[in-house]
Parts: sequence; structure tokens; C-alpha cells
Amino acid sequence: MRRHVVTLALAAVGLAAALPTAQVYAATPDAGPAASTPRTADGGVYARATATDAQQRAFWTEHDKNGTLRQFTGKLPDWKPKAEPQRAEASRAEPPRAKGPDAGRIVQAPAVAPQQKGKSRFAAGSPGETGLRATTGRLRIAWSDGTTRWGSACTGNVIASDSKDVVATARHCIPHDTQGRIIPAQYEFTPGYSKDADGTEHAPYGTWTFRSVGVVSDSAGQQSSDTAFLAFNTQNGTHVQDKVGASGYRFGITSLPNQVVIAGIPANSNQFHTCVRQPYWGPDNPPQILGRGGPCTGDTELSGGASGGPLLDGDTFDSGPVQIGDFSGSVPWGDAASAVWRDAALAVFRSLQGTDGGRPGHDKVTTLTNANNNLADLYSYRKESGAPVYGYHNTGGQNQQWHLWDKGDGYFLIESRYTEQQGLTGADSRVLDYNFSNGTAWSHQVNGAGSDNQLWRFRATTGRPGWYTIRSKQGDLCLGAPEGEGQLTVASCGTADGLDSQQWKLQ
Repeated sequence: MRRHVVTLALAAVGLAAALPTAQVYAATPDAGPAASTPRTADGGVYARATATDAQQRAFWTEHDKNGTLRQFTGKLPDWKPKAEPQRAEASRAEPPRAKGPDAGRIVQAPAVAPQQKGKSRFAAGSPGETGLRATTGRLRIAWSDGTTRWGSACTGNVIASDSKDVVATARHCIPHDTQGRIIPAQYEFTPGYSKDADGTEHAPYGTWTFRSVGVVSDSAGQQSSDTAFLAFNTQNGTHVQDKVGASGYRFGITSLPNQVVIAGIPANSNQFHTCVRQPYWGPDNPPQILGRGGPCTGDTELSGGASGGPLLDGDTFDSGPVQIGDFSGSVPWGDAASAVWRDAALAVFRSLQGTDGGRPGHDKVTTLTNANNNLADLYSYRKESGAPVYGYHNTGGQNQQWHLWDKGDGYFLIESRYTEQQGLTGADSRVLDYNFSNGTAWSHQVNGAGSDNQLWRFRATTGRPGWYTIRSKQGDLCLGAPEGEGQLTVASCGTADGLDSQQWKLQ
């Protein structure tokens, strides 16, 4: 059946500055660390920022200074649309027969209050609305098609996550090509955003630059899976969740609440709006959630720019918002339509936030700090294959940062962030390697998709939250550090949880 996706607020951009981009990546077993294939082992499609926080902020500052965005009417196409016959008798008064949800297990978390106080301009309301006004924000996107740079606006919402950095939105907001691959783009999130009639913009909590993005892959391009998640950088060391709080979440609902709340910031008003509807299951398989009563109009208008806003359980909204999906658009007979979060969405969410079975997240850039307080350090910034990796005191250098690439089955490539930034990527990447000839660790050129001595799994240490042993696939041996400063070792773990010298924590 045909479906309507809420039109994005689009604009053409003519910027003098180069556009910082996102790099498409995947965690398929046959690809290198910087591969461009579209899907990971969890079925998601991902991309990461290649520009720093400072570079991204400079880009947006120049864009805003030059005022180069021009309004444009249009919308992005469905990801991989699948034509379905529409019933001739369908009408506004007769929506199609509801289908069962066929959902998986329920995974949920409550809403989180902010740890820091922002300068909120919103009037006090119910706890749910007050919190949601702070966590819901304007998501700006910019990308290039090779000849023209485009800009768009959607809505996003902060949801509770271990990383404290995750914002949910709609998949159709993420620029992509006809093959379902994410186009290099730039994203900026402004929680609590509003704009007055005189053009004065308000960002009570500041703006946030992105680190990575993941979308739920679906060859059918259905509204029922129109979901994406983004991870954002910290703002002066502060996570967005700590600043504004976060909505709770519930993945895998099997029964409908009595009412749902949809929220968004449409481009025509630039103000926060909510819409309350009686839900029913839609015609997709598995079904989306539809809201009986036609489109959200008038005081609750959710038009272009509101895409990606949260779909929340209305029965518990006043006590604390719990998000169960995201606003996608409408169906031909006019009712509001939203994607439902199921197992595929949960897999992408966990991959971005890094909590799948106690493992870190795919595409995480981090330091590796040993229990002796020394960091894994690429010795003397050496770029050649075979350079030693030491335990060394914290210098803040890029040679002490590592890029984690999920290669499936719980194993990661651990790439040197320094050599990556120096241009040694793809087949030339330098990754942490177990030198089994002498039992040490070094930085070595990746061997295809990563040989067993270059693949590592992170095993959470019992009774020590946030600590891991890092184990080589070859021999299930543990990465360790000497008491003082010296080359890292790879040796027997000694116990199920490893020795004290083999305990590591991530940034």
C-alpha cells in the first residue's frame, strides 16, 4: 500500500566551507575496519563522523553566519520501497483491519532525570510533558549529492542509555542512496529547541555534534521499521542525557496502551507540539501503530520537521515518558503512523550504546586503561606494522585512543586511532595484534577481515562493573600490562575473570 512520510524541511546549501562527513561502515566478517558495505551482523546500517566536535561546530557556525540555507519543498524517498496493493474501499472512515503485533521479548527502562540544570523556558506542566519538552529537540542534517549541499530538519528525542549519548529519530530522516546505504552527512541536535515568530531561536541546553548513526535495515521500506538512533559527542565533557534527562523506553510491546502521545517540532511553527490519539495496529507486517482520529492538526500539528519525534505510552505519560516507537507520517486515510520498536531496533540501539551482552559498542573510540592506571599506548606514535604497544601513563595523545570494530560473534578489531587519522585505513589499517612468537602485543597491519590473533572479545569482570578482560580469539588469552611502564603481554588469564594486571576499562 502507499504510505505518506511526513515531508522533511529541506533546503539547498551553498557553503564555502567543506562539509564534514560521516563515513559508512559495517561489521561484516569479510570487510576491513573502514569498510563501506551496508549491513552489520545485527542487520543494521551504520555510519560514523569523520570530523571532530570542533570541526562540526565550525561547519554549523559558518552555515548560520552565511545564512545559506534556502527553503526547498521535497522529501527523501523510502529506503527500499515495496509496493503493496491498496484496497479500493479504504477511506478515512474505514481503516484496514488490525493485525497482531508479532513482537519479540519486552526490554524496557524508565525515564531518567537530568543531573544538571538547564535554563528551561518552558512552563511547568505534568512531569511527563516537562521532561519531554527538554529531551525532544531539533535534529539538523546536512549532506551533498555531489553538486548541491542540502539541509533538512527532523525531530529527535534523548532516550535512556548506558552511554548517555543516544537520540532516537526516524530512519527516513537519514540521507541514503537507492541501495540502502547511508550518504555521508552531518547531524546537529538541539534539545528543547524553539523559535519565536520574530526569528529568535532558543537553545536552552546548547547543541550537540554527532559521533555515529545507525538505522534499522528493512528491504521493504515499511513504516513499521522507520527507526534510527544517533550517538552524540559530549558537550564540554557533559553527556546530553546528564544535561536534559532522558525518556524511558520499551522495545517489543505486544499489546497497545489505551492512548499514545506523539511529539515533534514541526518546521512551520518551530514549537514543541504533542498529539494524543487512540492507537490501533496498522496494515504493515509486522504492523506499525496508527492513531485514530486523522492527522495531528491545529494546536497539535505535526507536519514537516516533526518526523522522528517520539511515540510514547500515553497511559504512563504523566508519571514519566516511556518511548515505544517514533513518528513516521500518516497513512492514505489520514491517521498518524509511527514505527514500533522491536528486536531489530533493539539491536541497533544496543550496538550504538554498547550494552549487548556486556560488550562495548561497535564504532566506539576509547582509551584502554589498565588496573595499574596506565593506558594502552602506541609506542612513540610509530606507524609501521609491528610497532610495540606499551602500558604508559596518560598523556592525552591520540596514540592512546583505539577504535573498536564489531566483527561478529562477540569479537572486535581494535584499531589504532592515531594511524587511522594518519590515513592508514582499510587494508592498511593498524590493529592490536597478539604476537604469538613472544607473547606480546603490537600494532600490526590488518590481515584481511582480521586473523584470530587480531580479534579480541571483551568479557565483563564479575563484581567489577565497567571492567573487562580483553581476550584474544587465538588461545583465549588475556591482554595484560606490567606493573610499571612496558610492553603489553598476552598470556593465560589465570582465573575465569583474569588477573588484576589483566583488567581494563574503557573511556
